Amino acid sequence: MYLDGEYQVRTVAMNVHNVLLTLEMIMPKSERMNLRCSAESLATLREAAELQGQDLTSFVLGAALDRARSVLAEDRILRLDPAEVIQLEKALDAEPSVIPQLARLFGSVRSKENAQS
Repeated sequence: MYLDGEYQVRTVAMNVHNVLLTLEMIMPKSERMNLRCSAESLATLREAAELQGQDLTSFVLGAALDRARSVLAEDRILRLDPAEVIQLEKALDAEPSVIPQLARLFGSVRSKENAQS
């Protein structure tokens, strides 16, 4: 379905158990990408797209964009400068220590769990 000729609305995710539909606004398509794969891979992709109620292009593009966004977010979050890498390595190499506040918290949670059992 097109809205004002500028945007297209499509379903990008569907959780069968919760019947959750997610809609995404996308710009008109102007770029092209070709992909080569084995017959088995193509059959798997088509079957999965059909199960999701999507055409093959939408399914593959949606999955690729999800992965790309995840990689970019991870890179942006986990990028450390050399000093931070050294600090992280030292923390990982250090002997573990007990943090009293956390010990009390875990103890209270265990006590409540035992009382409920």
